[in-house]
Amino acid sequence: MSKVVVKVGSNLLVNENHTLNKPYIAELCRKLAELVSKGHEVALITSGARAAGYSYLRSKQKNPDLYMKQALCAVGQVQLMKYYENIFDFYSIKVAQILLTRDTFTNRKRYLNLRNTLIGLSEIGALPVVNENDTVAVEEITLGDNDMLAAMFSIAWGADFLVLLSTVDGILDEHGKVIERYENDMKLKKMKKSSWGTGGIETKLEAAAKASSAGVKTCICNGRHVDSISRFVDGHNVGTVFEPKIDRIQAKKAWIGFLSEPSGKIWINEGAEDALKEKKSLLPVGITGVEGEFEAGDVVEIAGANGEIVGRGIVNFSSREIEKIKGIKSSRIKQVLGYDASKVVVHIDNMWLK
Repeated sequence: MSKVVVKVGSNLLVNENHTLNKPYIAELCRKLAELVSKGHEVALITSGARAAGYSYLRSKQKNPDLYMKQALCAVGQVQLMKYYENIFDFYSIKVAQILLTRDTFTNRKRYLNLRNTLIGLSEIGALPVVNENDTVAVEEITLGDNDMLAAMFSIAWGADFLVLLSTVDGILDEHGKVIERYENDMKLKKMKKSSWGTGGIETKLEAAAKASSAGVKTCICNGRHVDSISRFVDGHNVGTVFEPKIDRIQAKKAWIGFLSEPSGKIWINEGAEDALKEKKSLLPVGITGVEGEFEAGDVVEIAGANGEIVGRGIVNFSSREIEKIKGIKSSRIKQVLGYDASKVVVHIDNMWLK
C-alpha cells in the first residue's frame, strides 16, 4: 500500500484560549488509524509543542524570547506526545517520536541514519510522530516551519502522498476561488498567517512544490474536515493538488537533488552538458571552472555553459584537485595528480539532473 504523510499545524491544534484542541486531535488520530487499518503506512508531522507547554504551565508569555520558547517546547513536547500515545493506543497503534533539524536532511550520514530508523519503525509497525527539535534548533539549523519539514520528510521517507492540513480549503486564486490543480505562475490571493503558526499559505505552497518536484503527490486542504485525508489518498479532488513532476526516483538522487546543501559549484562546457543529457558521467575534460572549497564526497552544483544550474552531484575529487585536472582527459589524471584516482569527477549514479 501507500506511504502517507500528514502535517497538522498549530492553527488546527490550538484553541482560542491557547490550549490544545483535544477533541480535534482525537478525531485526527481516528482518521489516521483508519488509514493504517487499510494497510497504509502513515507518518504524522505535528506542531503544537509550544502551545502545549504554554497550556500545561499556564504561562502568560504568549510571545516569549527564544530561550523561553525553547523551554516551553521542551515541556510541551512531553504533553503532546503523551496525548498522541494515549489516543493511538486506543487503536492498538504504537507511536515513535522523531525530533529533527535541517541538518538531519542536509548531512548525508544523518540522513541515512534517519532512513534506517524509519525502516526499523516500519518493521515494528510504529507510527512516526515528527516535529522540529525546537529545544535545540537555532537559526543555522532550524527549518522555520513544519510545512517544509513535512516536504523534506516525505522525500526522505519515499512517501506517495503528502497532506498539508490548513485552515482554508486550499490555495485560492486572485478571485478567491480554490485552485484544484496547481500550476506554476498562477496568480494567488494574499492570505494572513495566524499568531501561533510560523508559516502561512506561502510556506505551504513552497513545501508542496518541493515535494511534488521529488515525486510526492501533495494536497493542501482544509484540516477541519479530516475525511479529506482519506478522500485525497483514494483519488478524489480535495483542496489544491500538486501532481508529481517526475516519476519516483532513487532515494540517493532525491537527497542529492532536493535535500542536500551544495558545498560549491563546477562549471562545464556544452559538450559535457550534452553528455549529461545522455546520462553519461561528468569527466574532467568537460570542466571549465570551480567555485568554492569542497572535499571529495561533498555535493556540488553543476552549472552549464550559459551559467544555469543543470544538476547536482557527489564529487569524487576535492576542489583543489579539480582545479588541477579540469579540461584534461581522464587518462592523464594520474600523471597530473601523482596518484591513482577515479576516472570521473561525478558519476551519473551520484548525480541529479534538472
